[in-house]
Amino acid sequence: MDAFVSPQDLQDIVDQYGEDPAWWPASRRTAAQELIDVCAEAREIIAQARELREALRSMGPAAPECFSDRIISVALELDPPMDDVVWLRN
Repeated sequence: MDAFVSPQDLQDIVDQYGEDPAWWPASRRTAAQELIDVCAEAREIIAQARELREALRSMGPAAPECFSDRIISVALELDPPMDDVVWLRN
C-alpha cells in the first residue's frame, strides 16, 4: 500500500527524480499521482519542474554521448541501486 504523499513530499520526489512519474520510486508513485489528480499545488509543482527541464534543454548543446556513457560506467562500477542508474541515463 502506498503511503500518503503531501505536496512537500511530492516536491522532494520531483527534486530527486524529476517530473516524470516513471522515474519515481514505485512505492510512492501511486500516492503521488493521486495527489496530482486532486491538488492544484501538486499540479503546479509538476508544471514548474517541466518548465525548468525545458529551459535547461534550451540553454545549449548537450554533452557528447561519450560523457554520459562514461558517467554511467562509473556509476555501475560503484554499484548504486538500479533505479538511480536508470534515472541518470535519462
